[in-house]
Amino acid sequence: MVNRLSKHVYRTLSKRLLHHIPRTYKDDCLKSIQIHLLESNWWQNADTVALTIPRKIELNVEPIIEAAWRSGKRVVIPKCFPKQNHQMEFYVYTNRKELENVYLDLYEPKDQPDKLVPKESIDIIVVPGLLFDPRGYRIGYGGGYYDRYLADYPNRTVSLAMEDQLIDYVPYDEYDLPVDFVITEERIINCQQERKRYTFN
Repeated sequence: MVNRLSKHVYRTLSKRLLHHIPRTYKDDCLKSIQIHLLESNWWQNADTVALTIPRKIELNVEPIIEAAWRSGKRVVIPKCFPKQNHQMEFYVYTNRKELENVYLDLYEPKDQPDKLVPKESIDIIVVPGLLFDPRGYRIGYGGGYYDRYLADYPNRTVSLAMEDQLIDYVPYDEYDLPVDFVITEERIINCQQERKRYTFN
């Protein structure tokens, strides 16, 4: 119960934080984050990359999507199915005409079975979130979609965040799955190494 309460508090505070950070500052941070991401070997070697269409308060990853297209990568984006036990699937994304507004500022792909991509075919998933710690644990929007999807996902996971979105410790439960890397405007954090270091300490 303590963790659940803490997550709710962190989620509320992090939303307020993101609301108050100017868009120009977010865009400046994203430029540096994008450089770190696109220069990484695992991004350059990836054929299929997964990103989420951002909400208004989040970092706008549209330039990263466009960069992926320019380099010949296949981009896939998620669609959530709340009536199907909060499951999520990824679909090939080629232009904004393929999106539909499902709730407020949340846009998802239309349900087109011919564009469905199996998870083992996705080389990198960029996992969204509101708040992160160096071990790769995160505070999301509370639906649990990504944790369910990543439970048997075999490849690389990474999150993009401003340094302002980092805290020392994010409370987590046994079903919460950390990402492999967190990229900020200043650095690339190897979360797997951080988890080992945290365990030893």
